[in-house]
Amino acid sequence: MGNLPAERITPTFPFNVCGVDFIGPLLVKPVAQRRITARKMYVAIFVCFVTKAVHFELMTDLTSEAFIACLKRFFARRGKSSIVYSDNATILWVHTGPALSRLDRLLQIGPPI
Repeated sequence: MGNLPAERITPTFPFNVCGVDFIGPLLVKPVAQRRITARKMYVAIFVCFVTKAVHFELMTDLTSEAFIACLKRFFARRGKSSIVYSDNATILWVHTGPALSRLDRLLQIGPPI
């Protein structure tokens, strides 16, 4: 068995180094409303590499805009991550241009406090 990566054993804040993966589609139907058809929803799973804590975010679709909104909600709740690993899914590379520039601005790390 190989050695663990340094990101997994270096003590740091929760979700400072994390990975993201998706599950779905899940069919979700609102409980309080009648005659509404079920909608496809997806779940983004963020896993902390150090503590193995998980965070779930609900997504309406698998577009770049939906993922950027999901990432903003995650950063607002858990703080900005320094490293985010993915499984090389094509979700961010389907639409180039404005979506990627917004993601680049979101991931810019500011000066240390």
